[in-house]
Amino acid sequence: MDYTILLYIIANSALLFSSIENKSSMNNAILEEHAGELLPCILEDTLDQESYIEVSKKINKKTLSYQLDTFFTNKAKWSNFNGSLLIEKNGVILYNKTFGIENNITKIPLSADSKFQLASISKQFTACAILQLVQAKKIDLNATVDKYIPGFPYAGVTVQSLLCHRSGLPEYMHVFSTKIKDAYVTDNDEVLDWFAKEKPVIAAKPNTKFAYCNTNYLVLASIVEKVSGQDFASYMRKNIFLPLGMVNSFIITTDNENINTHRTTGYTGSWQEYKTDFFDGVVGDKGVYTTTHDMLLWSKAIYSECFIDKSLMTEAFMPRSFEKPGEKNYGYGFRLLHPQSDTNKIVYHNGWWKGYNTCFYTSPYHKYTIIVFSNKYTRTVYAVQPVVDILLGVKSNEVKVEEGAD
Repeated sequence: MDYTILLYIIANSALLFSSIENKSSMNNAILEEHAGELLPCILEDTLDQESYIEVSKKINKKTLSYQLDTFFTNKAKWSNFNGSLLIEKNGVILYNKTFGIENNITKIPLSADSKFQLASISKQFTACAILQLVQAKKIDLNATVDKYIPGFPYAGVTVQSLLCHRSGLPEYMHVFSTKIKDAYVTDNDEVLDWFAKEKPVIAAKPNTKFAYCNTNYLVLASIVEKVSGQDFASYMRKNIFLPLGMVNSFIITTDNENINTHRTTGYTGSWQEYKTDFFDGVVGDKGVYTTTHDMLLWSKAIYSECFIDKSLMTEAFMPRSFEKPGEKNYGYGFRLLHPQSDTNKIVYHNGWWKGYNTCFYTSPYHKYTIIVFSNKYTRTVYAVQPVVDILLGVKSNEVKVEEGAD
């Protein structure tokens, strides 16, 4: 990892502790106990200065950085891209830049501190929270949901089927839409209560087919709450974000003005602000706010053996859409491209929610991470094929990249 980012992490950790001095001593104790405890392990392979210079020369950092800057500078001009980018390869930061503003009223420019709503990229965090609890033997992947959420109205839906979108549950945003009220935000508990009361028709028999559905990750977040005895935001902060050094990451339901600093606002392509949405309070399927620097730490964590057992993460990266064993597939919270290829496999996810377009692409073999966050709607965010081509030095027809919104 680039030394500038290491210094950034250390500095922001100190700022975090400084900013919460007026909070309760219990909260301070929790933060001090868990913040950054896994960082030494996940950063164990960080290049020393001599190695960093050597690798930079080997991968031709200067040329790659120039090509990336040309591409994204042009993108910012012709597509009005407004967002943050961070691209790393082989432990060397090739590109780390922002274009535009956090908020169209304050005109505060985007910076390394700017926090973006990840939208559906949030699903991989929820999946790993579940795997943490599986590792702790508090959750059984093969258990049905009613073991953890009494009264859950659908029989035969297992935790595993939720993780890989094989539950057959109906999409909550569709079946619950008639309950929308003005100036009102719902949450996971209310949606689950409504499912239990109304029991909308299931979309498919459990574990008979793959169907991407946000309801699955709403239910998973609620399972985390039931099993841990903590609200989802607190669990994620204490058990994932802080231990990994992701001090600038939080769940949308977090009510803490110190943590919420530099939170960006989502806009349409014509700079119309997206107002609070009825479903903003539903978490698990979306709702993570983070920075590009924190997301790079996440990229390192999921491939380390310090965070979650390698055997469980291997399962998370296995294709689970058995009906279509082609180039696109899904694991546990992670999308997969070329899943059967050792050299071209890509672990990734895209996201869209109320003005936010986000991309997170990693290559286990080629050792690159591509992070693109935008808070002003534009589908051009998902056009990462040219970036992969630059990093690999190949023509675009050799390694195809997904360009969908979710």
